[in-house]
Amino acid sequence: CMSRTVNGQALFKLREMEVLRKMIHQVADFSGIEVLTYCLMNNHFHVLVRVCPEAQVSDSEMMRRYRVLYAKPSLYQTASVSVMERELRDGGAEADLIRQKLLARM
Repeated sequence: CMSRTVNGQALFKLREMEVLRKMIHQVADFSGIEVLTYCLMNNHFHVLVRVCPEAQVSDSEMMRRYRVLYAKPSLYQTASVSVMERELRDGGAEADLIRQKLLARM
């Protein structure tokens, strides 16, 4: 994967590169992919990943990954985590919808 800034602007300084590095690993953990290597430059980056198909992701693993992506949740997100966990435990149509949405994002 590769992405460039608009017009090749040099936007990434050391601090921004570190934030981007952390975000890459956060999103990889959420998505269930493995980052093999990466290269961050001041106007673009490259990421080489391995995507391993998973047969099934458990509800607890889904919620662990959600918490990784939202490590510092807002008050609304914290409530939504507990609501999602309760819905997943209770089962039914709402649980199926939550699973479907999270798996699609992953």
